[in-house]
Amino acid sequence: MKRRRKIILPTVAVILLAAVGLFVFLELRIDGVRDEFSSLEAKSIASSALSEGLEKTLVDRKLNYDDVVSFTYDSEGNIKSLSINTVILNTIGNEIGSKTDEYINSVEAYKVSLPVTSLFGSQLFAGMGPDISFYVTMRGITSTKFENHFEDDGVNQTRHQIFLDVTVRMNIVFRGEVTVVEYNSDVCIAESIIVGEIPSTFADF
Repeated sequence: MKRRRKIILPTVAVILLAAVGLFVFLELRIDGVRDEFSSLEAKSIASSALSEGLEKTLVDRKLNYDDVVSFTYDSEGNIKSLSINTVILNTIGNEIGSKTDEYINSVEAYKVSLPVTSLFGSQLFAGMGPDISFYVTMRGITSTKFENHFEDDGVNQTRHQIFLDVTVRMNIVFRGEVTVVEYNSDVCIAESIIVGEIPSTFADF
C-alpha cells in the first residue's frame, strides 16, 4: 500500500505540473493571438468609421472643387495665382474626425472572436474549431490634414487633387491594459483638370 502511494504521488505531481505548464502556455498564446486579432478588428472598425464620417460629412456639404480653390489670371489669361480656402478644408476635416470618433466610441464594448486552433499556430487547421470570444473597449482619436497633388495630364493640362490624410489612433483597452493601433488612409475629396500653365511655385506647393 505504501509503495502504491509512493508511485501515485509523483504521478499526480507530474500531471499537476503538466497542467500548470499547459495553462501558462495557453495564457501566453491567448495574449499574443488576442492582440493580433484585436488589432485587425480595430483597423476594420476604423475603416468603417472613416467611411461613415466621410459619407455623412461630404454628402451633407456637397463639396465641389470650386468651393475650395480659386484662381487669379493675368492680362493674357494665364494663371497668376492659386488660392486654397483653408477655413473650409479645416472645418470639413474636423467634422470628418468628429463623426469618425463618434461612430467608434458609440459602442460600449466590441466582441472579438478567434478560432481555438489559432492558439497552436497550425496552418493546416487554421480557422477551424470553436471560437474563443472576449470583449474589449475601443476608443478612437482621429486627426486629419490636407495635401495638394499636381501632375501632368496632357498637353498644357494639370490634374490638381486635394487629399485628406487621415490617421485614426485606436486605443484598445483590455484588463486595464491599453494597446494603441493606428489606421491611416488618404482620400481624394476634390479634383479638377486645370487648363493652362501653372507657375512652378504652385506646382511645388
